[in-house]
Amino acid sequence: IDNQETTTHYYISNEYNDAKTFLTKILYEWSVETMHFYKDTALNEDKCKVNKGAFALSILRSFVINILHLNKVENIGRKIVETTYDLTEALTLICMTRIKYGLIK
Repeated sequence: IDNQETTTHYYISNEYNDAKTFLTKILYEWSVETMHFYKDTALNEDKCKVNKGAFALSILRSFVINILHLNKVENIGRKIVETTYDLTEALTLICMTRIKYGLIK
């Protein structure tokens, strides 16, 4: 493929596994880090001073990010700003996700 770039990453571990297992673990770790990145940058989670219900609020933030991902929203931060007070748009995104993945028949 034209303009393809290859990079090499090295990981140190005391585990003995095959390459596929290591790849699965690394991709999982990066998916978790990506979720934290979105929660912090798009939803300002680190600036939130909530003490009671912080866990529930974190779950709601994950819910929002996952819905936006499932609807293939390219700029999550912009979409959140655009739809902050737009209940119709939020419900449309939820319904689109439910229909697309067979949760509504």
